[in-house]
Amino acid sequence: MDHIDNHLPIGAIVHESADAADEHLQAFIQYAQEQGKVVLGVTQAPEEVSFAYRSKMGIINLTNGEYISIAQNLGEHNTSCCLDSEAISNASVILQKARTQNPDLIIVNRFGKLEAEGEGFADEMLEIMSQGHPMLTVVATRFLDAWREFSGGLATELEADLNHIQHWFNSLPANN
Repeated sequence: MDHIDNHLPIGAIVHESADAADEHLQAFIQYAQEQGKVVLGVTQAPEEVSFAYRSKMGIINLTNGEYISIAQNLGEHNTSCCLDSEAISNASVILQKARTQNPDLIIVNRFGKLEAEGEGFADEMLEIMSQGHPMLTVVATRFLDAWREFSGGLATELEADLNHIQHWFNSLPANN
């Protein structure tokens, strides 16, 4: 009997440390682009970049390098969650446009709290998956059960390791 792969071309870098996951994701994006691959979507901006923009949190549009703040300014000493769901909703246009350009890979910075609740980039991620576009995201272990339910268990879970991510990407049908 032939082996049937039940996975979609969806990868999730599962992590305990967002910094490590982001570092490997950035290295992978550079690798893929050096291979001539078209990689679109959004990545999490490093803290120092957000700080330079006087924001607590932001994303980078991979199409043009634009920084987009996704944090509300709740005051200097506020410790509440500062995610700005309206800014994320506005940024969803980037993922919608990426789908229409049929890239080799679409990056979605995070499957996090908002996505686990069906908000944030959840609709765009479902649309990407339903259309069969290769997609890569980052998932904290605390959201892993929600991610598995969200993706129907059809995504490949990846270590935060450049070689592991490269192997997954290179094994996708369009890339081998």
